[in-house]
Amino acid sequence: MAPRPRPPHTPTGYPPETAPDTVSRDSTFYFDQVVFQVGKRLFKVPRRRFEQESENFRDMFALPTSDGNVEGSSDEHPLLLEGIAEEEFRTLLRVMFRPHYGASEEESRPLSLTEWIDVLKLTTMWHYATLRAVAIDSLTPMLQQYEPVQWISLARKYDVREWLLPALHALARRKQPLQLHEVEPLGIATAIKMAEVRESYVSVVSQGRGNARGYGSQQFQQERETANFEYEIRRLFEDELEK
Repeated sequence: MAPRPRPPHTPTGYPPETAPDTVSRDSTFYFDQVVFQVGKRLFKVPRRRFEQESENFRDMFALPTSDGNVEGSSDEHPLLLEGIAEEEFRTLLRVMFRPHYGASEEESRPLSLTEWIDVLKLTTMWHYATLRAVAIDSLTPMLQQYEPVQWISLARKYDVREWLLPALHALARRKQPLQLHEVEPLGIATAIKMAEVRESYVSVVSQGRGNARGYGSQQFQQERETANFEYEIRRLFEDELEK
């Protein structure tokens, strides 16, 4: 018996009787690529994640160009990102596009504290709400061992309100008093308020013991490290904590 002839196929690969009326792009697995230039480095990545998560990039991609060449469409017409470092952008891409199977050891390793701060910087700058939350969640346990002054500075710089109270509390409990070089990053007002917070513990001890004898002793310092300064911190930093 001779084989039955195969039905002709359309350019889409479907036989005429089964071909769909229209062929459409998959809503999840069809990517537009975009080329970014950061410093002297070009990066070509899927455009969708940038559009979905950042209003800044949605607006940027929508801007018309005078010469008809779309920025980001090729190596010759990249979308230039100024004011950031190559490594900062590369680190953000590692978080956005998880390392694929067979990725190098360098690509697969966990991010360091400094790298997560880079991610926080860029996601804050470009209003990436989801990835910013990931960066904050990843940094929070790491910052427990961070110097309180630097922690406070990070909380203010990137507007992470949930860090401010624990960071101020860590500074109040610290054995070492505030140093001169720490006043500038904190600001004079914060330095004065923190001195008052720390002094409040001396007053409580003095009232409880009848005098301040033992101030500076090892026992006194150990007790300070577990003292609760939250009331005084909230009272003195109310405007900043509640805004």
